[in-house]
Amino acid sequence: MKNILALLRRFYLFLLFLALQGLALSLLFRNNRFHSAEMVRHSSDLVGSVYSRRSQLSEYLRLGEINDQLSLENALLRSAASENYWQLRTEKDSLRDTTTMQRYFYRTAKVVNASVNREKNYITIDRGMLGEVRADMGVIAGGNIVGVVRSASEHFAVVMPVIHSDFKASVRLKRSGAFGSLVWRGGNAQLADVIDIPKNIPVASGDTIVTSGYSTYFPANIHVGVVEWVDDTDNDYHLIKVRMGADFRRLDHVLVVSDIFKEEQDTLLNKVEQQDAANSKR
Repeated sequence: MKNILALLRRFYLFLLFLALQGLALSLLFRNNRFHSAEMVRHSSDLVGSVYSRRSQLSEYLRLGEINDQLSLENALLRSAASENYWQLRTEKDSLRDTTTMQRYFYRTAKVVNASVNREKNYITIDRGMLGEVRADMGVIAGGNIVGVVRSASEHFAVVMPVIHSDFKASVRLKRSGAFGSLVWRGGNAQLADVIDIPKNIPVASGDTIVTSGYSTYFPANIHVGVVEWVDDTDNDYHLIKVRMGADFRRLDHVLVVSDIFKEEQDTLLNKVEQQDAANSKR
């Protein structure tokens, strides 16, 4: 109490000045329309600015929630695309019967760890077997190919991205439809190679590379990247350098692609290969 009284005695002149100044301003604004209007205008600007800053802070704090919601909406929209459906067509004379069912499903996940500077890079996502994620499922982000799930635990999964020396995927030139293989040979995390496309197929800088749909990892026509340049020093095939659409240094949310026909397709192929191996031993 003594400290408060000592403080008041020390600053009473300043406090009295503030009180009189406040009284003077109150009388001025109350009895003068111009000054009153100006006070209201400036007060509105100040309050609006405070609310705007508060709104911006609130939106910033909710970015994670907003990104999760956008990722979920993106998964739902992509699942509804026509290339994710399988169609059984039965034609007889002039009649056609078509049965459609969804083949590819998309599940959201968030990147929790990633490397980009190694020869064998990996990405860890926060969705595993409890979230219906299994090995050999494709992963995309922003409509671009990212990689393939290598292994999954209950709550997490490890993805082999395109920027891994063992990665390989079937792709094609969107303009000509020619097929090749996507590989990464180290170095720049945004540049990969497309190989096995013969030289008689025209390729130019700016051409678009998409998935072929020949694997069970990805549907057809998922964006891979754009041709950066073409090296034709080899005698038979182009060496195509591709700038990938996915930015591996800034990955946040991804979509995991599951093919419900994968097991059936793989089982059938293995059966045929085993039969061929048995026949070759006879």
